Amino acid sequence: MPSYIHRLDDLLLFNEVVEKGGFSAAARVLNMQRSKLSRRVAELEGRLGVRLLQRNTRRVSLTPMGEQIYAHAQALAREARTVYDLAASMGDTPGGLLRITAPSPLAVNVLSDLVARFCQTHPGVRVLLDTRDQVVDLVAEGYDLAFRAQATSLTDSRLIARELAPVPRILVCSPAMAKAAPRHPLDLAGLPLLAHATQDGPQTWRFAGPAGDSAAVEFVPRCVSSNMAALRTMARAGLGAALVPRYLCKDLLDKGELVGLLPGWNAEPARIYAVMPARQGEPLALRRFLECVAAALPALLA
Repeated sequence: MPSYIHRLDDLLLFNEVVEKGGFSAAARVLNMQRSKLSRRVAELEGRLGVRLLQRNTRRVSLTPMGEQIYAHAQALAREARTVYDLAASMGDTPGGLLRITAPSPLAVNVLSDLVARFCQTHPGVRVLLDTRDQVVDLVAEGYDLAFRAQATSLTDSRLIARELAPVPRILVCSPAMAKAAPRHPLDLAGLPLLAHATQDGPQTWRFAGPAGDSAAVEFVPRCVSSNMAALRTMARAGLGAALVPRYLCKDLLDKGELVGLLPGWNAEPARIYAVMPARQGEPLALRRFLECVAAALPALLA
């Protein structure tokens, strides 16, 4: 057997270091000691007789020869994933680790229960559920699935998206603020408004009226947040009116701690998508989990 066969996995480790942008991030994903990972890559460089990486305290960068070797390591990693994905997709019992990322309000209030039920039904499946609110690079960080409220078409050819369900939204505020309740969306100009966004700037809400008419409200928000649960809390505290998913505030509406505004007017719904890396073969566990989520999610969000 050729000697290089015994160390093909070092090329895969090198690929992970480059994709994750450093040894520490790659070691976390690989569940491996950083020092061991660094040693394995150094041994690879020694066997090849070339330096592949320029190292500093924060990140690594590829040398010119490293760029050429990395292209081959990427191809090797893709083929390895394809083999395992194909094997997983052909089995009849879901198993393995599913790496999922979703915004924290959706994960905490909806997905965590679905994950629990799915894992109880399929004991061979393990799940890592990441609840960061920022968009995660699925390919670079090795995730199988992301749940996103995708407003525009995907521009990343490495990804595919599947629409799962609409997310009904409702305009809410505190009971005290509701005493000056607007009757028409254009009346919202008289209220402080809270927006779901990652950056400050003008926002637009769109509503459909009871007679088939429509209205668009353009405004500069009093506060913005990337977390819907934070907006709900701000609205409850009386800071302003917020447009939030109905599922997220149903209990507070029932208790009277939040009040719905503009009865008869329906806000444009958000839409939740499953976003996945584009690859040949879909692991059986991922396929079964998506079937479970697609069946349950519309009712849970409504």
